[in-house]
Amino acid sequence: MKLVATVSSLKEIKLAEKADLIEIRLDLFNRVWEAIEEIKQIEKEMIVTCRREGDGGKFKGDEEERIEVLRKFVEETNAAYVDIECDMPDSAFNFDCKIIESYHNFKETPEYSELKSIVEGKRGDIVKVVTMGRGKEDVGKMVRLLLEFDGVIAFLMGKEFSFTRIMAAFLGSPFIYCYVGESKAPGQIHLDDAHKILKILGGYA
Repeated sequence: MKLVATVSSLKEIKLAEKADLIEIRLDLFNRVWEAIEEIKQIEKEMIVTCRREGDGGKFKGDEEERIEVLRKFVEETNAAYVDIECDMPDSAFNFDCKIIESYHNFKETPEYSELKSIVEGKRGDIVKVVTMGRGKEDVGKMVRLLLEFDGVIAFLMGKEFSFTRIMAAFLGSPFIYCYVGESKAPGQIHLDDAHKILKILGGYA
């Protein structure tokens, strides 16, 4: 398992020393191209993400523009991963890096059959399924996904479901997404806290 620090500024990058990977949120980053030379100096592997408003992000352009921004950034930085939503066409998955195919639902957790279909239809290297938790039944759906499939990131949003982010790592999820500076999603765990929890549980050296 690896710790991912989701960042929106150069200041937050500097706070992410304990992270294994850095997720650059292009939609939250002010004047990212002005900081490109400093970003290129990051020694950790990078995930590049540009989230739409409907998926909790702030990018307001059209889809063609958004994918082009992602392509340019991957080329400039030699990023290890790019995050693409599962509803995008096949043409959007043509990147010279690994792809995290993501599904976000900020309202609810759909039926397990729908979540399973998303995973089974994956075109990326890793599938990320993140939904809003409402009860124990939703926890069970995530557990089932993680037990039945490999290479899946699956957890629930919401403060009372923060534990599912840690739980997922012990059930095979390759990444735990954390924040430094300001939280980027409901229930996200601070990088330092995630590091401490994993050390206590014996899941991190």
